[in-house]
Amino acid sequence: MEEPEKNTQLVPALIPFIVLHGLMHILATTLPALSPLVKAEFQLSNTMIGALSFAFAAAIGFGSIVSGMLSDRYDGMMLISLGFFSTAILSALLLLSRDFLSLTLIFIVMGFGLSFYHPSALSRIANSFKNKRGRAFGVHETGASIGIAVTPLIAAFICFYAEWRFVYLFWAFPTLFFAFLLFKMMKEGEVGRMKRMFLSDARANVNVNANANANGNDVKLKDFLRQMISTGSIRRIYVIEGLFGFVFGGSLTFIPIFLNEAKGLSPELAVMLTCVFTAGGAIGKFVGGHFSDLVGERKVMAYGFFIVAPLFFVVSFLPLLWAILALALAGLIFPTVLPAIITTISKEVPPSRTGMAFGLLMFAGFGFGSTSRIILGLVSDSFGISAVFYPLVIAVLIGGVLNVCVAEGE
Repeated sequence: MEEPEKNTQLVPALIPFIVLHGLMHILATTLPALSPLVKAEFQLSNTMIGALSFAFAAAIGFGSIVSGMLSDRYDGMMLISLGFFSTAILSALLLLSRDFLSLTLIFIVMGFGLSFYHPSALSRIANSFKNKRGRAFGVHETGASIGIAVTPLIAAFICFYAEWRFVYLFWAFPTLFFAFLLFKMMKEGEVGRMKRMFLSDARANVNVNANANANGNDVKLKDFLRQMISTGSIRRIYVIEGLFGFVFGGSLTFIPIFLNEAKGLSPELAVMLTCVFTAGGAIGKFVGGHFSDLVGERKVMAYGFFIVAPLFFVVSFLPLLWAILALALAGLIFPTVLPAIITTISKEVPPSRTGMAFGLLMFAGFGFGSTSRIILGLVSDSFGISAVFYPLVIAVLIGGVLNVCVAEGE
């Protein structure tokens, strides 16, 4: 596929995916943001609330492997529609859940539904933009960051007037709307029009696919997996994505608990102030995507990891206002690495296997990354809630070192 030549075409072509990406991350972020309220209702330890968040994120990760394989064979927009529809139904069912076991099961199934988004959307974008992939992924990621940023604000506002389950009931309506909208667009052939927005010529799509098959780019799944395992630089990028998910997911889960328990804020206010960490992500990802094209993905990732290490380290020692400032800076800087990670993978894999490649990437970020919830829960129960930032510091330093090693290996 060919990339639109004009920069002005990039954002309009990505608008549907920006909106859908924002909705996906709203649904994925609500549970971590509400962690103090869920913990209080079920009288959970930090380890148990970490286990619940782990189960939810791990379901997204493991489901991404399956959805990645499916997105290479079937219409990705249909998969996204089915995922949103099932998630909306399960969001409403949370109103009926009154014990921890049923709550956990609902979130696990909900996680599998949400796993259908990333492999399909990222595969479509990767195969549509060749020379400005960093910017394209950066723009796409702004949707996620906007969703992540507004989630604590809206969730906290609802929780001031109703119990936390009504937040999910609120999200169920736009989720159902977009699920049916995608289905209607597919019936009316609108998805075909959206696909052509990415192309300068519909015939070029056929020619590129034919050339890919002729050049051996239509790689069999077995050969593709063997390539992923045997290529050291690709393995390191997946580990780096896992470390990103470890840090970001763990932060989202335990920052509101930290603000509640260590800083003495009410659970609702702690949820609301979590937005100081999430608000800057849209700017950070856009900047990260832009500089990935200018200076290279490795430098963006290395700087992003190394700079946030001292910010996480000092948070627990600072008074409330300075701690909020440190979290705001960390939330602005750290997301710059994500479009760089995605761009790197998109350049390393054949077009016919981008869905599977991104499915494995989401498995690394959500699946492996979800282990931070349990680890941070155990650390906080053993050493106090302020200690959760120290494993995060170790993880970001490892990520920075790995990026340096990858760059030197090239």
